Amino acid sequence: MTYGAEGWTIKKKQKKINSAEMWFYRRLLRISWRERRTDQSILEELNEERKLLNYIKKRKLTFFGHTCRSKCTLMKNILQGRMEGKRQRGRPRINYFDNIKSWTQMTTREIYDVWRQMVHEAVRAANVLGSDAG
Repeated sequence: MTYGAEGWTIKKKQKKINSAEMWFYRRLLRISWRERRTDQSILEELNEERKLLNYIKKRKLTFFGHTCRSKCTLMKNILQGRMEGKRQRGRPRINYFDNIKSWTQMTTREIYDVWRQMVHEAVRAANVLGSDAG
């Protein structure tokens, strides 16, 4: 179900993902759609929350961190939508980076500053642990 979710741009698919998750829960409880039960009542019966979309968001953010730390500039340019050539006519498509900005409520600059700080802290911690082991 979530294979390759790191590369999805989620806007239109968000409703379908939530619907699929509720369908899974209904099948688990053997509840027919004819019973006209609300999604909220099913979630309360299972003592669950909607998790699938948050799981996909977490995987996308993890992959974004991986690409920010990598040395491959081509991958970074593709994720940011920086491609050479003419842009297509009409409204720009939602790209990968737009999802990240809308979820974190941050500007592009703030996102890069946060990720850069996290990478530096991780490298510092790895150096400290590496020097203690030797």
